[in-house]
Amino acid sequence: MKKGLFVGSLVASILLLGACQKSDTDTTVKSTKQTTSIEKKSSSTSSTVNSSTDDSTISKNSLEKQNNDVSGDESNTINTARKQLVGNRFTMVPSLYDGIDANQAMEESKAPQNLMHDGMAGFNFTNDSTVRVELAGTYRPDYDAPYTLTNNMLIIEHRKIPYSINNGIISFDSWTTDSNGHSITWSFGPEKDLYGNSSSENNSDTNVDTKNLTSQQLKEWVGAVLDKQFSMGRSSFPYKLSIENKDGYAYVRVNHSTQQVDTIDMFRINSSGQLEEQDLSNGYPATYKVVSSKFMDTSEVTVMNN
Repeated sequence: MKKGLFVGSLVASILLLGACQKSDTDTTVKSTKQTTSIEKKSSSTSSTVNSSTDDSTISKNSLEKQNNDVSGDESNTINTARKQLVGNRFTMVPSLYDGIDANQAMEESKAPQNLMHDGMAGFNFTNDSTVRVELAGTYRPDYDAPYTLTNNMLIIEHRKIPYSINNGIISFDSWTTDSNGHSITWSFGPEKDLYGNSSSENNSDTNVDTKNLTSQQLKEWVGAVLDKQFSMGRSSFPYKLSIENKDGYAYVRVNHSTQQVDTIDMFRINSSGQLEEQDLSNGYPATYKVVSSKFMDTSEVTVMNN
């Protein structure tokens, strides 16, 4: 009896021990599964964070690249524009007055008679930052001024001149300003394009409006006449030319450039756009005679008895 009871107890102990081991095994497996699940979730979260960080970095780098591209394009535009300005001459003229051709508006007394004379200006770009501004009349002397460029604007003092680069060539758009309630539309471009060839060669250019010459053009025209006279027997001398405006005429005063002597000669543009020279053959007051009817043409030149 005792032996049977002992055997039964032993069997029960063995069964109980087996159950405990199974429970521990299940717990271990379950714990392992949970740990694996947590590790997978953590890995997934880390991957998401890294992905988000990578996307942010890519987006930032892309934005910086776009900004650099824009900055590079702007720099290229400005450099291209500057190269075509430096060493060249340009002219600014009023083209329209209240929407009417400027010359027509003056002829019809709808615009100030000095619109062209006072509005026109020449610009000689001497270097990367300085331009020589040439105005008519000794009361408006030539002077140097700074200029700047943006990717679409040439700025010379108060003047804001729009431009663009097309196929590597600079071109200028017209712009409008207000003057005492009236609109003035301006044109800007290479001097040779607006007024024809302005070289000092003795040739005629019918494209030049001799009523609206720049100060440099007027000086070159007078210089061509003087050179022709020297070749015809007039005693030559080193000269300097100055421009002034008086009684509605644009005058060029000729002085000796190295000696302090009185004015040697005077030239002027008449109302017809012809170049006249002072004639003192009959004493004072001086009269004026036409010496050239076309810009830079010296075929009519004679030696005045001054």
